[in-house]
Amino acid sequence: MGSTQLETPSAGASLASSSAHRAELGRRLFLASFLALYFELLVIRYLSTEIRTFAYLKNLPLIATFLGIGMGMILGSRTERLRRPFAGLATFFFLMIWICTQTGRNHFGLPNNDYGIWNNYFEGGVMGTVSYFVFVGAFLYLVVRFFVPLGGMVGQYMAEEPRPLRAYAINLFGSFAGIALFTLVSFLGSPPWVWLMIGFLLLLPLLPKSYVAMGLLTFTVVLTATSFRPHVKEYWSPYYHILLTPGEVPSGDTAPAYDILSVNYDYHQKILNLSKDFLARHPDLEPNRSATASYDLPFKLAPRSKDVLIVGAGTGNDVAAALRNGADHVDAVEIDPIILKLGKRFHPEHPYDSPRVTAHVNDARAFFKQTRHKYDLILFGYLDSHTMFSSFSSLRLDNYVYTKESFEEARALLKPGGSLILAFASGESNVTLRIFRTLEAAFGTKPRAYDTGYDSSGVVFVEGAAQESNVAGYREITKWADQWNFGIASDSWPFLYLPKHRIPWPVWSVLVLVLIASFIAVRKLVSMQGGVTGMNVHFFLLGAGFLLLETKGVTELSLLFGSTWAVNSVVIAAFLCMALLSNLLVMKWRILVPVAYAALILTAMLTTIFPYAELNSLSLGIRMLVAGAITAVPVFFSGIVFSRSLSESTNANQALGVNLIGAIFGGALESTVMIGGTGILGPIAILLYIGSAVPLVITKSHNAAVTSAVGTH
Repeated sequence: MGSTQLETPSAGASLASSSAHRAELGRRLFLASFLALYFELLVIRYLSTEIRTFAYLKNLPLIATFLGIGMGMILGSRTERLRRPFAGLATFFFLMIWICTQTGRNHFGLPNNDYGIWNNYFEGGVMGTVSYFVFVGAFLYLVVRFFVPLGGMVGQYMAEEPRPLRAYAINLFGSFAGIALFTLVSFLGSPPWVWLMIGFLLLLPLLPKSYVAMGLLTFTVVLTATSFRPHVKEYWSPYYHILLTPGEVPSGDTAPAYDILSVNYDYHQKILNLSKDFLARHPDLEPNRSATASYDLPFKLAPRSKDVLIVGAGTGNDVAAALRNGADHVDAVEIDPIILKLGKRFHPEHPYDSPRVTAHVNDARAFFKQTRHKYDLILFGYLDSHTMFSSFSSLRLDNYVYTKESFEEARALLKPGGSLILAFASGESNVTLRIFRTLEAAFGTKPRAYDTGYDSSGVVFVEGAAQESNVAGYREITKWADQWNFGIASDSWPFLYLPKHRIPWPVWSVLVLVLIASFIAVRKLVSMQGGVTGMNVHFFLLGAGFLLLETKGVTELSLLFGSTWAVNSVVIAAFLCMALLSNLLVMKWRILVPVAYAALILTAMLTTIFPYAELNSLSLGIRMLVAGAITAVPVFFSGIVFSRSLSESTNANQALGVNLIGAIFGGALESTVMIGGTGILGPIAILLYIGSAVPLVITKSHNAAVTSAVGTH
């Protein structure tokens, strides 16, 4: 139950020859691989949700998990001493996160404002910069230490398996299962204490037996379930940690005038009672009085709108406004199922109960592609995401909603004489300027822009027939926005919140420090295991290329199917399946490495230039199959290259560990999309794969020469 060493089956019997031993070894390797991936997804999501800094530096926790697991794999059984205090380390790690959330230090700011984020508690100067690096560095160090023992268990069991490809196949099966389980518990809306309870229960058989350890892990589970937030309802959706706080209860009423909905500790929206009866009783109550004019504004600008599409419908304020203003049919699109459920349950006007409303749990871009309906009015609500979307990508959940191509798709859904109205909480900022120019590029006309001041920074943009309407009571800022020559957001460069094509200083500075620390640590570890070899470089570059292909796959499929929670998991699972399939083929047939390399480079080039938009004409099922196959085919051939090289390796755990650490380099290179756009990922991945062939050729040539020399003598 608790031993980390497999017991000898009988005196004098070889462990490798024992079928019982092999079966037990396979089970432990599967479980260790399962837990490594399960906890990887858990920590990335939990840390970036609870500590807001990491929502905008989201690939840093990913890099830290890769470093920890990779180091552990290389060390293998040498990590046994680190497994004994694992429970205490895990408790301390999650305790630090819990303390930060309970004391409000989870909003630790970035050291400057060159990266647009919500509620950046900016701490400038030398002390602010030092505090930033200490804070981020401390948490990344804890992440690495957390994963070294987990990677060590995988490495130890792989090293004890004499057949590298069988060990790798078990590792892939376990990884796939870990992803599947965490995806399931996230989809079900379970809170973190459930995630941890499942993970810790499955981990106990691999840890040294200790009542202290079990007590500490139990305490950690209880801790994460504990919150000192009276009168606050908490929910976990596939995207957010949602807090719902009741607002003021006006005199003479029993229900609050509004509820405040926060996501990941940032204010997101209010559930407002704007019904005529309520406003008649409380005509001067704020924020309800001011909000009424803001939510009714689109329907004053486009008063004859009978067919209405609302993207970012949220809890239903815009939907209720459409019904109050006479809409015959409303399609309400909201990506988060829990936010939609909260609207159905708590909105005082119950707009989602109306037979005139059809609610869709979907991404806005995906809905644009799927619907065939035409609308008098398309309304973009306040759907800014407040967080990053992918664990592998620098893209936020809402990045593709505010691009030129997105606005063009929306324009195509308008009836003749229809209007598009977009609301955004950006004030007079770079974000407002970028939306202004992007709408102009999509429609061919400058939008009219109004500073509504809703929630202190609301701006409304108007395109289409509604531009002819006059608005009273709001300051028009069209001339202000038009004087700035600002770049647009496109599907190839969708970074709405970046002022320029560059990697923000708070991002690249930490990346450089992490890469330096990773290089020093890995070089020392590899030297302990026999030095840096050509094959180590080969495996390293394969790992970097693989991560970029994975990120590229998430990006491309997000454009086709929307930035929903499922796309990320589906891409990872598909890539693991391809790697598993290629490994099984290599176990049965000797596939030539040069042929696999040629196919890898060719298919990677084809996926880079393939016009994915052409697939939109296909049915959803066919589109998913075709797009998934095109995206994953290069991974199949890269898997063949990796498995062939692994089959000839004398140290499978080190090879896989170095490969995983190579993904750190790939994760750092992913940030270059902020400069060159998403199209840069494919060419960089191709260069990395070509580079991985060079040390392989040199090593094989050297080995052949040595063999020939030995034979001659």
